[in-house]
Amino acid sequence: MQELSKYLKKLRGKLSIRHIAEKTGISNAYLSQLEGGKRDNPHPDVLKKLAKFYELPVIELLKKAGYLDEDNNGEETYEEKIDRLFQYVTNKPDYKYGHRIKGTVTTEVKKFVIEMYEKVSGETLL
Repeated sequence: MQELSKYLKKLRGKLSIRHIAEKTGISNAYLSQLEGGKRDNPHPDVLKKLAKFYELPVIELLKKAGYLDEDNNGEETYEEKIDRLFQYVTNKPDYKYGHRIKGTVTTEVKKFVIEMYEKVSGETLL
């Protein structure tokens, strides 16, 4: 459960819990308890709402919450890592690049957006 709470904090970034509560319909008190690791076993419907808000595959939050075992001995494939990092980068409210890509977004395009984020932010992801 600690993994989910840390992950939710990271996803939220500078957004307020109240903002997320308003957008998801989940109470701010419950969100605070989830982030603080004080609540175990959030209902999958709660995770679905959070996944929709953060534009993540719900399976990712289900794994973090312990509902599903990690595949491949907990190691993600290259494509899964790129997808996860691309979602992370494009969900950053202060990063404006890579949001208006038209057509199919290939793994190479996603990687390029991630690399540009790394250069702008100084954060190492890959």
